[in-house]
Amino acid sequence: WVVMALSVLSPCWCWDMPFALLRTKIQLNTQVRRFFSDVVTNSQMNWSRRSVIKYLNTKQNAAKSQVFDSEIAVTEQKSTGFSNSYRDIHRAVDKFVQCSTATAELFFQDNVDRYFAPYTSLIQSSGYGKTRLVLEASRRMPTMYVNFRDQASSGHPPRTTKAIASLFDGLSDTNPMAYVEDLTYRIALAVHNGRKLGPLDPTGVDFKSTTTSWAWDLHAATTDLHRTLAYIPDSQSPPVLLVFDEARVTTSTFPIQGNDVSQFRLIRRALRLCAGAYPQLSFVAVFVDTTSRLSNFSPPASKDVSARTLEGDGHLFEPFVLRGTYNVFFSPLTEKVSDWSVFATSSDYLLAGRPLTAMTCGVIIEDFKFLSRKLNCGLVLAEQGNGALSHMLCRLAASINTRARLAGQLVAENMATLISVSHDRERMMVMYLPEPKLAIAAARKWNHEGLFCNALVPSLQTALASGAVTAGARGELAAQITVLRAFDAVSIERTGVAGAAVPLIEVLTQLLPPGADVDLKQVVPLDLHDAQVACAQFVSIDYKLDLETLTELARLHCGVV
Repeated sequence: WVVMALSVLSPCWCWDMPFALLRTKIQLNTQVRRFFSDVVTNSQMNWSRRSVIKYLNTKQNAAKSQVFDSEIAVTEQKSTGFSNSYRDIHRAVDKFVQCSTATAELFFQDNVDRYFAPYTSLIQSSGYGKTRLVLEASRRMPTMYVNFRDQASSGHPPRTTKAIASLFDGLSDTNPMAYVEDLTYRIALAVHNGRKLGPLDPTGVDFKSTTTSWAWDLHAATTDLHRTLAYIPDSQSPPVLLVFDEARVTTSTFPIQGNDVSQFRLIRRALRLCAGAYPQLSFVAVFVDTTSRLSNFSPPASKDVSARTLEGDGHLFEPFVLRGTYNVFFSPLTEKVSDWSVFATSSDYLLAGRPLTAMTCGVIIEDFKFLSRKLNCGLVLAEQGNGALSHMLCRLAASINTRARLAGQLVAENMATLISVSHDRERMMVMYLPEPKLAIAAARKWNHEGLFCNALVPSLQTALASGAVTAGARGELAAQITVLRAFDAVSIERTGVAGAAVPLIEVLTQLLPPGADVDLKQVVPLDLHDAQVACAQFVSIDYKLDLETLTELARLHCGVV
């Protein structure tokens, strides 16, 4: 049997085993102990003698944080898998194409005054395959692709130097009106060329506008301007997709006529004017970025100065939240499984989550190092701020405040998943989904004792005190951490990494107080003496724990709250 963490704890009462025995071997430092003492004092849980506030600690706390691993050289091309066949079991491409087409139709069908511009934003955390989704959509929609990636970056796709030069070189840096007028004309020419290009063929592995020499030769396209103006698109033809990838670059401000202006706002204004000046065109712009915050490209109406200056409503189209690439490499069960022992030996759980976590560079430890860096916004150290907090939250069933600025930051920089956005874009639901490989990567930092006590736990304490993480479940979080540390100790001793299936008896032994003279085999039922248990992370669910749900959680090596 593979037993989840909750299944381990629940039978304790049935076995008449005092919960007070579930204590750790070594106490944490004074600061952490004081915090969790407060946690349990204020908890409504009936847990005896504050047993969950002492953490399992197999080694004495280090005097200072240990030196972290060196930089991992993993290219974005390998991470995003552009050369691999595309898996789309949730029809993410269909939904994105439908959303983009509907955006263009709503704007160009007599709704110019209602909406600000024919654009939307494609948003989600790193590793969900946003750019690859756009590439697949370009097989159905003519696409002009612009990538603002840094020239020195080894990421994929690379910077589209010609496209950027064609659109932006020579624009006025002193007169915003002139900038917008010139850019409006260039966008019209780019859309015209996109229409001529047509969709990407089924075997193409790069954007057609990038591989076609004349696609961004806008000067030559001026000779066809009269054709553009006379062109009436077929009602059945899809709109042209104008994509701005790595678009955070455009949100940087620069001074014009004494005012700080962002390139993004000038582009957005040009998109609006282009749609009004060339109504024959049908296009939709999409702003994409791995680390962009939602408020950059789809700001709340109360904070959108440009939209408020418009006559009319000035609505923005809702962002497209990419969720359809989750678990595409984690194959669903095709039939009922009566013997869970297969989950104890299978490594399929490491394929769960976003496409990035399923990719491998050939050495599993290197994968964990890379994912830990991703949790820490690409930095080597995880000693402070959101990097430390993300290493905690990606293993815990914590509730992140939907109005907290932290929610957007964790999605933008620290691998949290955006579930949904409110219609007014003032709130967002954010959580860390079941991704055992990511959780195991974080567990490596949990077991740097100095780092865990001096950085990770205090970061959670700060988030709870500020209200960014809902404080009502503090006792639950303390219990989750205690149980995870017990699992980690046994798993690391046996396999070198956290998250593996390990003997139930050994996990319960880790939870006993130092020097406890308890024969667990006299307490644990006989048929569970050889049981295997696994828990890489806790997840929060709000539906019935039926057998199917329990089976999936066991497959994922996840505990549940």
